Amino acid sequence: MRGMKVTMRLCAAAVLLFTAPFLGAQEAGVEARLDTNRLLIGDQVALHFTFTGPAGAQVLWPRLPDTIYENILVIARDLPDTTLSQDRRTATIHQRLVLTSFDTGFYSIPPIPFYYRLLPDTTVRVAETGMLLFDVATVAVDTTQAIKPIKGPIRVPLTFRDILPWLLLALGVAAITALALWYIRRRKKNKPLFQLIPVVERKPHEIALAALAELKEKKAWQSGRYKEFHSELTDILRRYIEDRFSVRALESTTDEIMEEMVSQGSVGKENLDRLRSILVLADLVKFAKARPLGGENEESLGRGVQFVSETVPTAAPVAAAETKQDTKPENA
Repeated sequence: MRGMKVTMRLCAAAVLLFTAPFLGAQEAGVEARLDTNRLLIGDQVALHFTFTGPAGAQVLWPRLPDTIYENILVIARDLPDTTLSQDRRTATIHQRLVLTSFDTGFYSIPPIPFYYRLLPDTTVRVAETGMLLFDVATVAVDTTQAIKPIKGPIRVPLTFRDILPWLLLALGVAAITALALWYIRRRKKNKPLFQLIPVVERKPHEIALAALAELKEKKAWQSGRYKEFHSELTDILRRYIEDRFSVRALESTTDEIMEEMVSQGSVGKENLDRLRSILVLADLVKFAKARPLGGENEESLGRGVQFVSETVPTAAPVAAAETKQDTKPENA
Protein backbone atom coordinates (compact mmCIF):
# COMPACT_ATOMS: atom_id res chain seq x y z
CA MET A 1 0.00 0.00 0.00
CA ARG A 2 2.80 2.41 0.86
CA GLY A 3 4.56 1.69 -2.43
CA MET A 4 1.33 2.44 -4.35
CA LYS A 5 0.98 5.85 -2.66
CA VAL A 6 4.57 6.74 -3.59
CA THR A 7 3.92 5.75 -7.20
CA MET A 8 0.76 7.88 -7.39
CA ARG A 9 2.61 10.91 -5.99
CA LEU A 10 5.37 10.52 -8.56
CA CYS A 11 2.81 10.30 -11.38
CA ALA A 12 1.03 13.43 -10.15
CA ALA A 13 4.32 15.30 -9.95
CA ALA A 14 5.23 14.22 -13.48
CA VAL A 15 1.84 15.36 -14.81
CA LEU A 16 2.24 18.78 -13.15
CA LEU A 17 5.79 19.11 -14.42
CA PHE A 18 4.72 18.26 -17.97
CA THR A 19 1.63 20.49 -18.09
CA ALA A 20 3.09 23.49 -16.24
CA PRO A 21 4.56 25.17 -19.37
CA PHE A 22 1.27 24.75 -21.22
CA LEU A 23 -0.75 26.11 -18.34
CA GLY A 24 1.53 29.11 -18.12
CA ALA A 25 1.39 29.61 -21.87
CA GLN A 26 -2.41 29.79 -21.77
CA GLU A 27 -2.44 32.82 -19.51
CA ALA A 28 -3.66 35.93 -21.39
CA GLY A 29 -5.22 39.11 -20.12
CA VAL A 30 -7.03 42.07 -21.71
CA GLU A 31 -7.74 45.53 -20.39
CA ALA A 32 -9.70 48.58 -21.52
CA ARG A 33 -9.36 51.91 -19.71
CA LEU A 34 -10.21 55.58 -20.22
CA ASP A 35 -7.94 58.48 -19.36
CA THR A 36 -10.89 60.02 -17.50
CA ASN A 37 -14.49 59.06 -16.87
CA ARG A 38 -15.84 62.62 -16.87
CA LEU A 39 -15.54 65.16 -19.68
CA LEU A 40 -17.29 68.20 -21.08
CA ILE A 41 -19.39 68.02 -24.19
CA GLY A 42 -17.20 68.08 -27.31
CA ASP A 43 -14.03 67.21 -25.39
CA GLN A 44 -11.91 64.21 -26.28
CA VAL A 45 -10.88 61.21 -24.21
CA ALA A 46 -8.40 58.39 -24.97
CA LEU A 47 -9.49 54.76 -24.78
CA HIS A 48 -6.66 52.23 -24.31
CA PHE A 49 -6.85 48.54 -25.26
CA THR A 50 -4.13 46.19 -23.94
CA PHE A 51 -3.63 42.48 -24.60
CA THR A 52 -0.94 40.58 -22.66
CA GLY A 53 -0.11 36.97 -23.48
CA PRO A 54 2.49 34.58 -24.90
CA ALA A 55 4.66 35.98 -27.69
CA GLY A 56 3.35 33.46 -30.23
CA ALA A 57 -0.34 34.15 -29.62
CA GLN A 58 -2.58 34.94 -32.59
CA VAL A 59 -5.02 37.72 -31.64
CA LEU A 60 -8.14 38.78 -33.52
CA TRP A 61 -8.04 42.47 -32.62
CA PRO A 62 -11.46 44.03 -32.03
CA ARG A 63 -12.48 46.98 -34.18
CA LEU A 64 -15.04 49.42 -32.83
CA PRO A 65 -17.30 51.19 -35.33
CA ASP A 66 -16.89 54.92 -35.90
CA THR A 67 -20.10 55.56 -33.95
CA ILE A 68 -20.94 53.75 -30.70
CA TYR A 69 -24.54 53.87 -29.55
CA GLU A 70 -25.17 56.92 -31.83
CA ASN A 71 -23.63 59.27 -29.26
CA ILE A 72 -19.98 58.21 -28.85
CA LEU A 73 -17.73 58.94 -31.83
CA VAL A 74 -14.34 57.39 -32.59
CA ILE A 75 -12.35 60.24 -34.22
CA ALA A 76 -8.84 58.72 -34.24
CA ARG A 77 -7.21 55.31 -34.09
CA ASP A 78 -3.57 54.39 -33.56
CA LEU A 79 -2.19 51.18 -35.03
CA PRO A 80 -1.72 48.36 -32.52
CA ASP A 81 1.82 48.41 -31.10
CA THR A 82 3.54 45.22 -29.85
CA THR A 83 6.16 45.18 -27.08
CA LEU A 84 8.08 42.05 -26.02
CA SER A 85 9.34 41.32 -22.54
CA GLN A 86 13.05 40.97 -21.82
CA ASP A 87 12.92 37.17 -22.11
CA ARG A 88 10.84 37.59 -25.35
CA ARG A 89 8.24 35.16 -24.07
CA THR A 90 5.48 37.62 -23.27
CA ALA A 91 3.98 40.11 -25.72
CA THR A 92 1.96 43.20 -24.85
CA ILE A 93 -0.19 44.71 -27.63
CA HIS A 94 -1.55 48.22 -27.11
CA GLN A 95 -3.89 50.41 -29.13
CA ARG A 96 -5.13 53.93 -28.45
CA LEU A 97 -8.47 55.31 -29.68
CA VAL A 98 -9.76 58.88 -29.27
CA LEU A 99 -13.47 59.28 -28.38
CA THR A 100 -15.75 62.29 -28.17
CA SER A 101 -19.45 63.00 -27.69
CA PHE A 102 -21.67 65.96 -28.47
CA ASP A 103 -24.58 64.81 -26.33
CA THR A 104 -24.63 65.01 -22.58
CA GLY A 105 -25.46 62.00 -20.53
CA PHE A 106 -24.13 58.98 -18.72
CA TYR A 107 -22.67 56.36 -21.08
CA SER A 108 -21.30 52.87 -20.76
CA ILE A 109 -19.08 50.80 -23.05
CA PRO A 110 -19.89 47.11 -22.62
CA PRO A 111 -17.21 44.40 -22.32
CA ILE A 112 -15.29 43.92 -25.56
CA PRO A 113 -14.18 40.37 -26.50
CA PHE A 114 -10.66 39.49 -27.67
CA TYR A 115 -10.40 36.17 -29.55
CA TYR A 116 -7.01 34.51 -29.66
CA ARG A 117 -5.18 31.20 -30.17
CA LEU A 118 -2.05 29.86 -28.46
CA LEU A 119 -0.16 27.93 -31.11
CA PRO A 120 0.42 25.04 -31.66
CA ASP A 121 -2.96 24.65 -29.95
CA THR A 122 -5.65 25.70 -32.46
CA THR A 123 -8.37 26.19 -29.84
CA VAL A 124 -9.98 29.64 -30.07
CA ARG A 125 -10.09 31.35 -26.68
CA VAL A 126 -11.79 34.57 -25.67
CA ALA A 127 -11.04 37.21 -23.05
CA GLU A 128 -13.27 40.20 -22.32
CA THR A 129 -12.54 43.67 -21.01
CA GLY A 130 -14.43 45.19 -18.16
CA MET A 131 -17.37 47.59 -18.60
CA LEU A 132 -16.42 51.26 -18.89
CA LEU A 133 -18.55 54.13 -17.57
CA PHE A 134 -18.14 57.84 -18.23
CA ASP A 135 -20.19 61.00 -17.96
CA VAL A 136 -20.48 63.77 -20.56
CA ALA A 137 -21.48 67.05 -18.91
CA THR A 138 -22.43 70.39 -20.37
CA VAL A 139 -20.84 73.73 -19.65
CA ALA A 140 -22.36 75.48 -16.65
CA VAL A 141 -24.19 78.68 -17.57
CA ASP A 142 -24.73 81.50 -15.13
CA THR A 143 -28.27 82.70 -15.90
CA THR A 144 -27.91 85.71 -13.62
CA GLN A 145 -25.45 87.37 -16.00
CA ALA A 146 -26.53 89.43 -19.01
CA ILE A 147 -26.42 87.81 -22.44
CA LYS A 148 -23.42 88.98 -24.39
CA PRO A 149 -23.22 89.28 -28.18
CA ILE A 150 -21.39 86.65 -30.16
CA LYS A 151 -17.76 87.52 -30.76
CA GLY A 152 -16.65 87.96 -34.33
CA PRO A 153 -14.01 85.83 -36.01
CA ILE A 154 -10.45 86.36 -34.82
CA ARG A 155 -8.09 87.81 -37.42
CA VAL A 156 -5.09 85.57 -37.92
CA PRO A 157 -1.91 87.30 -39.20
CA LEU A 158 -0.82 86.33 -42.70
CA THR A 159 2.20 84.08 -43.05
CA PHE A 160 4.53 83.46 -45.98
CA ARG A 161 2.81 80.12 -46.59
CA ASP A 162 -0.50 81.96 -47.09
CA ILE A 163 1.06 84.44 -49.53
CA LEU A 164 3.14 81.90 -51.48
CA PRO A 165 0.32 80.57 -53.77
CA TRP A 166 -0.68 84.11 -54.79
CA LEU A 167 2.95 85.09 -55.31
CA LEU A 168 3.51 82.09 -57.59
CA LEU A 169 0.33 82.93 -59.49
CA ALA A 170 1.49 86.53 -60.03
CA LEU A 171 4.91 85.35 -61.24
CA GLY A 172 3.24 82.89 -63.64
CA VAL A 173 0.98 85.59 -65.10
CA ALA A 174 3.96 87.93 -65.50
CA ALA A 175 5.99 85.24 -67.26
CA ILE A 176 3.13 84.39 -69.65
CA THR A 177 2.61 88.09 -70.42
CA ALA A 178 6.32 88.65 -71.14
CA LEU A 179 6.42 85.56 -73.35
CA ALA A 180 3.39 86.73 -75.32
CA LEU A 181 4.91 90.21 -75.87
CA TRP A 182 8.21 88.66 -76.98
CA TYR A 183 6.38 86.40 -79.42
CA ILE A 184 4.40 89.30 -80.92
CA ARG A 185 7.53 91.41 -81.42
CA ARG A 186 9.42 88.56 -83.09
CA ARG A 187 6.51 87.92 -85.45
CA LYS A 188 6.20 91.58 -86.39
CA LYS A 189 9.91 91.72 -87.30
CA ASN A 190 9.64 88.40 -89.21
CA LYS A 191 12.36 86.88 -87.04
CA PRO A 192 12.44 83.19 -86.16
CA LEU A 193 11.35 82.29 -82.66
CA PHE A 194 14.46 80.27 -82.00
CA GLN A 195 17.79 80.82 -83.68
CA LEU A 196 19.92 77.72 -83.82
CA ILE A 197 23.61 78.14 -83.11
CA PRO A 198 25.57 76.69 -86.03
CA VAL A 199 27.85 73.83 -85.11
CA VAL A 200 31.39 74.45 -86.27
CA GLU A 201 32.87 71.19 -87.49
CA ARG A 202 36.54 70.91 -86.62
CA LYS A 203 39.01 69.74 -89.19
CA PRO A 204 41.01 66.50 -88.78
CA HIS A 205 44.29 68.25 -87.96
CA GLU A 206 42.57 70.43 -85.33
CA ILE A 207 41.10 67.37 -83.64
CA ALA A 208 44.42 65.54 -83.74
CA LEU A 209 46.48 68.44 -82.35
CA ALA A 210 43.99 68.99 -79.51
CA ALA A 211 44.06 65.29 -78.63
CA LEU A 212 47.87 65.25 -78.66
CA ALA A 213 47.93 68.24 -76.31
CA GLU A 214 45.60 66.44 -73.89
CA LEU A 215 47.77 63.32 -74.10
CA LYS A 216 50.81 65.37 -73.17
CA GLU A 217 49.04 66.77 -70.11
CA LYS A 218 48.22 63.26 -68.86
CA LYS A 219 51.94 62.41 -68.55
CA ALA A 220 51.13 58.71 -68.67
CA TRP A 221 54.68 57.65 -69.60
CA GLN A 222 56.11 59.53 -66.60
CA SER A 223 54.12 57.26 -64.25
CA GLY A 224 55.22 54.09 -66.03
CA ARG A 225 52.07 53.60 -68.14
CA TYR A 226 53.96 53.19 -71.40
CA LYS A 227 51.45 50.89 -73.09
CA GLU A 228 48.56 53.25 -72.37
CA PHE A 229 50.53 56.24 -73.68
CA HIS A 230 51.61 54.63 -76.97
CA SER A 231 48.15 53.12 -77.56
CA GLU A 232 46.48 56.55 -77.28
CA LEU A 233 49.20 58.17 -79.40
CA THR A 234 48.79 55.69 -82.27
CA ASP A 235 44.98 55.84 -82.03
CA ILE A 236 45.10 59.64 -82.49
CA LEU A 237 47.43 59.38 -85.49
CA ARG A 238 45.51 56.50 -87.08
CA ARG A 239 42.24 58.43 -86.86
CA TYR A 240 43.92 61.51 -88.31
CA ILE A 241 45.34 59.48 -91.22
CA GLU A 242 41.93 57.92 -91.88
CA ASP A 243 40.12 61.29 -91.87
CA ARG A 244 42.86 63.20 -93.69
CA PHE A 245 44.09 60.70 -96.30
CA SER A 246 41.09 58.28 -96.46
CA VAL A 247 43.27 55.34 -95.45
CA ARG A 248 41.71 52.56 -93.35
CA ALA A 249 44.30 53.12 -90.65
CA LEU A 250 42.21 52.09 -87.62
CA GLU A 251 41.85 48.51 -88.87
CA SER A 252 45.25 48.10 -90.56
CA THR A 253 48.68 47.04 -89.38
CA THR A 254 51.71 49.32 -89.41
CA ASP A 255 53.05 47.79 -92.65
CA GLU A 256 49.67 48.13 -94.38
CA ILE A 257 49.38 51.79 -93.34
CA MET A 258 52.88 52.64 -94.54
CA GLU A 259 52.36 50.79 -97.83
CA GLU A 260 49.14 52.73 -98.51
CA MET A 261 50.71 56.06 -97.54
CA VAL A 262 53.69 55.45 -99.84
CA SER A 263 51.42 54.48 -102.73
CA GLN A 264 49.42 57.71 -102.35
CA GLY A 265 52.55 59.83 -102.56
CA SER A 266 50.90 62.72 -100.71
CA VAL A 267 53.39 62.75 -97.82
CA GLY A 268 57.09 63.39 -98.04
CA LYS A 269 59.75 60.85 -97.09
CA GLU A 270 60.76 62.70 -93.93
CA ASN A 271 57.24 62.65 -92.51
CA LEU A 272 56.81 59.02 -93.55
CA ASP A 273 59.94 58.16 -91.59
CA ARG A 274 58.54 60.00 -88.55
CA LEU A 275 55.25 58.10 -88.80
CA ARG A 276 57.00 54.75 -89.21
CA SER A 277 59.20 55.31 -86.14
CA ILE A 278 56.13 56.20 -84.03
CA LEU A 279 54.12 53.15 -85.12
CA VAL A 280 57.02 50.70 -84.84
CA LEU A 281 57.94 51.85 -81.31
CA ALA A 282 54.29 51.60 -80.27
CA ASP A 283 54.06 48.04 -81.63
CA LEU A 284 57.16 47.06 -79.65
CA VAL A 285 55.70 48.50 -76.45
CA LYS A 286 52.22 47.02 -76.93
CA PHE A 287 53.06 43.57 -78.27
CA ALA A 288 56.68 42.88 -77.30
CA LYS A 289 56.39 44.60 -73.91
CA ALA A 290 59.44 46.74 -74.73
CA ARG A 291 60.40 49.54 -72.32
CA PRO A 292 61.31 52.80 -74.12
CA LEU A 293 64.63 54.36 -73.24
CA GLY A 294 65.23 57.87 -71.95
CA GLY A 295 63.27 60.49 -73.87
CA GLU A 296 61.89 58.15 -76.57
CA ASN A 297 58.33 58.67 -75.31
CA GLU A 298 58.52 62.45 -75.47
CA GLU A 299 60.33 62.29 -78.82
CA SER A 300 57.61 60.05 -80.22
CA LEU A 301 54.96 62.53 -79.10
CA GLY A 302 56.92 65.40 -80.70
CA ARG A 303 57.19 63.48 -83.96
CA GLY A 304 53.43 62.97 -83.92
CA VAL A 305 52.78 66.69 -83.48
CA GLN A 306 55.27 67.51 -86.26
CA PHE A 307 53.74 64.89 -88.59
CA VAL A 308 50.23 66.37 -88.16
CA SER A 309 51.42 69.97 -88.42
CA GLU A 310 53.38 69.39 -91.65
CA THR A 311 50.60 67.42 -93.38
CA VAL A 312 47.87 70.01 -92.91
CA PRO A 313 46.22 70.61 -96.30
CA THR A 314 46.92 74.05 -97.74
CA ALA A 315 44.07 76.13 -99.10
CA ALA A 316 44.12 76.51 -102.87
CA PRO A 317 44.65 80.13 -103.92
CA VAL A 318 41.61 81.75 -105.37
CA ALA A 319 42.41 83.66 -108.55
CA ALA A 320 40.40 86.82 -108.86
CA ALA A 321 39.02 87.27 -112.36
CA GLU A 322 39.74 90.69 -113.75
CA THR A 323 37.14 92.18 -116.02
CA LYS A 324 38.28 94.64 -118.63
CA GLN A 325 35.96 97.07 -120.23
CA ASP A 326 36.51 97.81 -123.87
CA THR A 327 36.94 101.51 -124.34
CA LYS A 328 36.33 102.99 -127.74
CA PRO A 329 38.01 106.27 -128.78
CA GLU A 330 35.65 109.09 -129.22
CA ASN A 331 35.29 110.40 -132.73
CA ALA A 332 36.67 113.85 -133.06
